[in-house]
Amino acid sequence: MTHILYRPLTKTLLLSTLSFGFGMADVGIRPNPLATMQADMQLPYKDQLIVAYYGRPGTSRLGILGKYKIPTLIQKVQQQADRYAKVTGNRNVVPAFDIVHTMATIHPGAYKDYLIPLSHKKTMRYIKAANRKGFAVFLDHQLGKKTPLQAVKPLLKYLQYPNVHIAIDPEFAVHGRKIRPGKVIGYISAKDINQVQEAMHLYLQKHGIREKKMLLIHMFRKRMVRQKHLIKHYADIKPIMHLDGHGSSGLKVGIYNGIYTPHLADRFAGGFKLFFDEDKPRLMTPKQVMGLASTQGRTIRRAPQFISYQ
Repeated sequence: MTHILYRPLTKTLLLSTLSFGFGMADVGIRPNPLATMQADMQLPYKDQLIVAYYGRPGTSRLGILGKYKIPTLIQKVQQQADRYAKVTGNRNVVPAFDIVHTMATIHPGAYKDYLIPLSHKKTMRYIKAANRKGFAVFLDHQLGKKTPLQAVKPLLKYLQYPNVHIAIDPEFAVHGRKIRPGKVIGYISAKDINQVQEAMHLYLQKHGIREKKMLLIHMFRKRMVRQKHLIKHYADIKPIMHLDGHGSSGLKVGIYNGIYTPHLADRFAGGFKLFFDEDKPRLMTPKQVMGLASTQGRTIRRAPQFISYQ
């Protein structure tokens, strides 16, 4: 049986994240009105808000995306996106799939990389279904023994589809270390991110692809992405720093407000993740996520541009 590595984030880890006080991206959307964006070109389209369901197809324990067949999944993601459109008045809310394409495991496998990729056939099934409905797709790679550049190279071919983007998760990165994924919290550097952006940029240029692409970067600790000030800017690649820790709503809002600094607001879009089962005592509402209502006495100051549910 394949053992799947799940995000081992607890309230204790969230508290330690807050103590780091690191600067993650400020998304730039003001709660009211949303039109007054400080960094409106952080994503491919002005005022764009992305609402995604996260998971691994066929693996229900890794996220809500794997719990349903595609037709039902499309309905649920669309309904969630519609809730955000209703509370914000934003007409450019884009539903999305955030798919764990390459999953880290505790077993080395045939290639000794501790990774299991999704089949091309299954990947295309989701891409085509999403494209028909106007959904975006993020293909997530959990890195394992591969460098970020090595990891994304097999995913570049999917950038030919206008709705496809790439995501990397440093948590399970153990390249060059004599341990398996899950033993420590992994990390990547600005150099790694720049190499990934360069590979994406060159692929787009080579194939005459004009659409801008997003690079979603998961993190819940300061040191998971190092030397952020050295991350380069590419006109056709838009990085999103995605805060994906779970815990109480007040705790999450406090961390979010503490790490989204104005210093990085013009450089990166920001993301906020919600967990159906782990967020306590209850899941935040769209109004609370967008900073239009408080939760446990705290209010998000700047609304995220990427929101995902696991």
